[in-house]
Amino acid sequence: MTSSIHARSKPFLAALAIALASCDLGDLPDLGPGRTEEDPLEAVFIDVGQGDSALFTLPDGAVVLVDGGDEGAGLLAVLPVLDERGIGAIDLLVLTHPHADHCGGLDEVLQRVAVDEIWENGETADTPAYEDFAAARDASGARVAQPKVGESRVFGDVSLEVLATASGFPGQNNDSIVLALRYGDVGFLLAGDAEAEEQRDLLSAHGGDLGADVLKVPHHGSSNFDPGFPRAVSPRFGVISCGADNEYGHPTSEALAAYGSLGATVCRTDVLGDVAFRTDGADLESSCAGL
Repeated sequence: MTSSIHARSKPFLAALAIALASCDLGDLPDLGPGRTEEDPLEAVFIDVGQGDSALFTLPDGAVVLVDGGDEGAGLLAVLPVLDERGIGAIDLLVLTHPHADHCGGLDEVLQRVAVDEIWENGETADTPAYEDFAAARDASGARVAQPKVGESRVFGDVSLEVLATASGFPGQNNDSIVLALRYGDVGFLLAGDAEAEEQRDLLSAHGGDLGADVLKVPHHGSSNFDPGFPRAVSPRFGVISCGADNEYGHPTSEALAAYGSLGATVCRTDVLGDVAFRTDGADLESSCAGL
């Protein structure tokens, strides 16, 4: 399912986009309301444009949502994915940091779906997007917590551990909550918008334990990364959540080359739309086929 990507030229990047366009979410059928205890873990990296949102439906029926895209993405992108799967409640909602492209769609989710618990990093933002999120959070009745590094939550056979949170680095991107989710032999690493400073801290604190099969590539494939981070994670799949023709130039050629040189299959939401994974803890399927 994976293949090596070695070329770093512009023609290669064009070919990459064409090849990724052939990946079809229909290759991985949706899991709907008829789930059983034997159902696998499903992860969907939702196409919210220039932003982040990832939904995890776990074998025991628990639901975890990490971020919700920018304003309007809740109604247009996140809620339709929840509806398709018959999800009417979320066990844990995580806001990695308070930027609009991560919190902007969460107010619409909170107004329509019951949420048991919310994790934040303790930082706020003086923006309409964050203020709307905060108002919806306060009205939701959900428990609100600021998890510490090393804190974990167990859902049956699935563990979710906090590897990083706000630590006073420059800029709120570098204070992103970073999560490691593991089910059996399969691991997911959700790196928020962590840039080079927070990545170096992760390398120092966790070193060789950062390895994951699926990495939500930090900061939409920005060029502000530590070269050691992709090597330490060495993912089979690197998911880049970004908007088509976005003003930031994400993903950058540097990020694509860094993950491609490791043999990772790069999955871009601006090319593919939603990107889904399914695992029983041993085997891993993806709607993003190998190149």
